[in-house]
Amino acid sequence: LAYVEWFTPFQQPELHHGLYKVSRLIRHGERLASIIDVSDIRRSIHLIPNFGAVAPCEWTSSTVLDCCSTFFVNSFSDRHAYLTII
Repeated sequence: LAYVEWFTPFQQPELHHGLYKVSRLIRHGERLASIIDVSDIRRSIHLIPNFGAVAPCEWTSSTVLDCCSTFFVNSFSDRHAYLTII
């Protein structure tokens, strides 16, 4: 079994870099999450925090997933991600 947090569906990619922006799905003030069977996972993705011009100094590799609410999906992380996402 795997714990999965859900994000918004892809819309249009950002114009200046072509990456899709996603945000956490929130229901009743809580992150939408599920426990799913590992066999239902197709692949993982690489999320890039949307931190603006400067990354906040309180964000670390341990806290960024909790501190940031909007991310870009890195479709350039590998050839398979590029072919799957684009």
